[in-house]
This record gives sequence, C-alpha cells and structure tokens, in this order.
Amino acid sequence: MATSRRTRRIICPPRALVVLLSLLASSSWPSPSPTAAEAFAPPSSPPPPYYSRGPPSSRRVSAPSSEATTTTTTAEDAGVIKGGASSSSSSSSSSFDSSPEAIFEEFALFLASHQSTMIDEIERADGSGEAFSSDGWGSFAEEEDGGDVVVVEGRRMGRSGGITRVIQGGDVVEKGACSLTIIRDGVLTADRAAAIRGRQRRETADGVDDEETIVVGEGDVYSAAALSVVLHTRNPFVPTFRSDVRIFLVRSSSSSSSTKEDGEEEADKVGKSRRSSVAWFGGGSDLTPYYLIDRDVIDFHTHLKETCDRHFPPPENNDDDDHRDDDLLSYRGMKRSCDEYFYLPARGEHRGTGGIFFDDVPASRSATDFVMDVARGWMPSWLPIVSRNRDREYTEEEKHWQCLRRGRYLEFNLLYDRGVRFGLANVNPRVEGVMVSAPPMIAYDYNHVPHPGGEEERLVGILKNPRNWV
Repeated sequence: MATSRRTRRIICPPRALVVLLSLLASSSWPSPSPTAAEAFAPPSSPPPPYYSRGPPSSRRVSAPSSEATTTTTTAEDAGVIKGGASSSSSSSSSSFDSSPEAIFEEFALFLASHQSTMIDEIERADGSGEAFSSDGWGSFAEEEDGGDVVVVEGRRMGRSGGITRVIQGGDVVEKGACSLTIIRDGVLTADRAAAIRGRQRRETADGVDDEETIVVGEGDVYSAAALSVVLHTRNPFVPTFRSDVRIFLVRSSSSSSSTKEDGEEEADKVGKSRRSSVAWFGGGSDLTPYYLIDRDVIDFHTHLKETCDRHFPPPENNDDDDHRDDDLLSYRGMKRSCDEYFYLPARGEHRGTGGIFFDDVPASRSATDFVMDVARGWMPSWLPIVSRNRDREYTEEEKHWQCLRRGRYLEFNLLYDRGVRFGLANVNPRVEGVMVSAPPMIAYDYNHVPHPGGEEERLVGILKNPRNWV
C-alpha cells in the first residue's frame, strides 16, 4: 500500500558496515600520502582488476577539437576580485593564456563559482527549506586571514583549502554533498611520480608526440582542484546523481638529473626541449537508479552525448562510428569508460546505468571548454528527471529496495573507488570529507533475490549487462 510523503522514513540499518570497514582495515592499501591531495592524482599503475579493456589512461586519447563552440567564463563572470579590486581579465580565445598554470587558475575559479551556483539550484529544486551546511578548511576557513589573494564569492583562493557543503533531510535530496578542494604546492612522492611517467610512456607508445613531454620526478610540485557532487534522493523513483570534474598540474624540476631514468639524460643531450609544467583534466557524471524508467536514462545519456558531440563531432557517416570506440573523447568511449570504472567485480554488476567518465585529458583551451560544459550540464541533465518523479508514491518495500541498492553503492565506494581509498590511506585523513558521499541509510539482506519478473529483477539484469541508451 502506498505511503504518504510524511510517513516515508524507514529505518534501513547498515548491518554490514562493520564488516566492510574490517575489510578496509585489512586490505593492502597504497603507501600513505603526505596530503589528501594525492587522491586527485591521475590513476596509478598497475591498473585495477575491474578494467576489462585496460584503464582509460592506457587507451587512445585524441586532441580535443579546436572548433568546439562553447560559452567561455571570464574572471568577471566568476565573480572574482583580486586584492579587493575587480578583475578585468578575459578568457576569450584571442587572449587566452594556454600555459598549464593559467589554465589551472582559470579552472579553479570556475569550480568555486560553479559550486555556489549549483547549490542555489539544488536548494530551489528541493523546496523543503533545508539548506546546505558549510565546512571550510585551509584558505576557505572563515577565521583565516588573507593577503593579496584571489577571492571568489567572498572566499580566498590563494592557498590550499576546500569547502564541503552538505544538505540532509530534504524533500528531494535525503542527503547530498557538493565538495570543492584546491591544493597548491604539494610534493610528489616517488610512487606517484613513477605512475605519471608510466602513463607518459604509454602515451608515447600510442603515438603521442613526446617532444615536449616533461620529466616528472619525486619532489616535483603539483597542484590539484576538484569539484564533486553526489545527491542521494528520498524517493526511490528518482535516481542518485554523481558527478565530478578535476585538474591536476605538475611543475617539473627536470633539469635535475637525479629525477631522470635511464636514457632521459641522453635525450636532453640531443636537444629535446621540455616544458616545465603539464596539466590533465578528468571527470564525468552518472546515474544510479533504483527503479528503471527508460525515458529518464535515455534523456540523461542523450544530454551527455549532445555535450560530447558539440566538442568532439562524430563522423558524418554514422556507420563509421565504431572506430571511435577506443577514443576516450567520444561519447561512446567515455560511456564505456564509465561502465568499466563503476563496476563491482565481486558482484558481477555495475553500480548504475552509467554516464561518461574521462581521465588524463591534456589541458588546453578546447579541453577547458569541454570540461566546463560538462559541469554546467549537471543540473540540466538531472533536474527534469526529478521533476517527473519526485511526487510518485512508493511502498515500504520499494524504499527498502532502494536501501539495498544503496548498500551496493557503499560497497563500491569503500572497496573500489580510487578517491575514497587514497583519501582514507592518507596520514590524518579528513574522514568526514572522504566519506561524505556515503548514502544516509542502507540495508543488507542476506542472499536477497528479487522477485522473478519484477522491476527489481529487470534493473539487476541491466546492471549485469549494460546497454547503449542512445
């Protein structure tokens, strides 16, 4: 029997949480990193076992199209002031500074501004009157003093810091988080530097010209910036939404021979020029439905495909699109990467109905436009689904099924998600910040089997055998 909105809260205890945490404690973790920023580094080698075709960074990445048309964001658009004065700098194509450092600074400003924009949108859509909390640290802590630093939305961005915003108990969003982190002047460990060099060698093997490849070594300085969103919904007919975008910048001291491997000094002797810095983008967005409403998933993927096609147009002959399967910067390639990443090998099923996932995309003007366009499209891709389903009635059994599937969500986060694993492995981690994406309530039933022929069984079938939605 359907329940009313005001009687929908059901206790779904996380009975296996202790077991999962025990597994975490006994697992073989990567060496602890000196700062939480290591979680933003590009994927480390060797690739995790859940990639069936190799990790995204080992497959071909084409250069973003310079013809992509998007709306660029200027410093003024982002609400930036420096030293108390309004900035008049522009990021139009004619005046854009293409250095990795300039791209990083522009993107960090965009992330800070976009976090505030999205939170306003989510609070309005939720309509409950619940508001996001604000937990700042480092340069985003209220009590910190500032010098001549960049300010966005009244907050300084001159040093490392972040702000975690959380909403709980809303009408639409039972629990949601929107987290911004900006790290400056971190120091690469030997393991992380070796992982980056390994990816550079794979890119060279794939035919990418390394004439300007820098030599990344232990002790090099890096910066990282990321914005992530996860929205766990109250109504089981509204899917959970997750998304993130990020940038990772390395400034290399490659003039020092102590950081070079065999053959690299010889390459310098023959006159190969190397840049002093390099940056990569990563990110994506995906859905985790609890009941499969085909129109919702199709509309979501259609939105993503249109975004990708604006920047990376598919071949005119659609029959030739298959050759783009291994190109990460096509919708089809990024959709496949998403399916591969959000996979629970022990269960033999994917976490949700996917979306797009990209990593190790070299920073450029066109890549910046693409990644910003992806972030701007998060709410337009999800809020129409919310509007159609937020008031649907549901039973206690349907809510319990949502909690069971949330258990799978938590399993993935704790056992397989790279960001969570590295975050928890750090020395003195911000555990609340790392675990903020966890669902508010979960359930674990021993050997639960969906009713044959039911909607729950249909969902599980799709999760075991992903389909192409567009």
